[in-house]
Amino acid sequence: MRPLSVSTNPTPIPPSYDQVHLWVVDFDASPEQAARRLTATTAEERERASRFRLPGAGEHYLAAHGALRLILAGYLARDPISMRLSADERGKPFLEDMDSTADLRFNLSHSGALALVAVARGRQVGVDVEQLRPMPDLDGVADRICTAAERSALAALAGPHRESAFFALWTRKEAFAKATGEGIEAIARGLDLDEQDRWTLVEVTDLPGYAACVAGEGTGWQLVRRT
Repeated sequence: MRPLSVSTNPTPIPPSYDQVHLWVVDFDASPEQAARRLTATTAEERERASRFRLPGAGEHYLAAHGALRLILAGYLARDPISMRLSADERGKPFLEDMDSTADLRFNLSHSGALALVAVARGRQVGVDVEQLRPMPDLDGVADRICTAAERSALAALAGPHRESAFFALWTRKEAFAKATGEGIEAIARGLDLDEQDRWTLVEVTDLPGYAACVAGEGTGWQLVRRT
């Protein structure tokens, strides 16, 4: 694990092969920005959002997916609504009709009032963000998804420090699982030596109240914050 080291690049240039772009989407946007994101969603996405029962969940889903479509459309000079987003057998998202020369890989995560979008070229990528919150069932969750060494390290902490450490660990596992497409099998175990050589995990530490991580295939790439 290495700490976040980013450069800022506001231009609409797709990532080079040695970059992963990270977009932070704030749901507390201006009315104009919120309307733009909503306009970028499809009828199918809006119908799915209408089935969410938790207050605000549908609105956040649409804001995240509208922002994702706008981001990808900016890279590809495409109409955001016309792009066909799909998922493979492991649940990894992809664009059905993307020009193979673009070779963009992307991932989306949202929690609380934020969404993160990671975009890479020619490498698998995953991202996860979690709003820090009380975890009454922390021990039970840790028993399911943590290794013995990870559980021991968490047990040595107390109070908010323990919850912060848990969410940092959780986002690393989720980002890696989403990048590989392995799901819960990857979450429940630690990285072995071969995987540590094949993947880089970058912790995002400048989002107050949140834990977040980006996982990318390979080594030597730079995380670039986009706005």
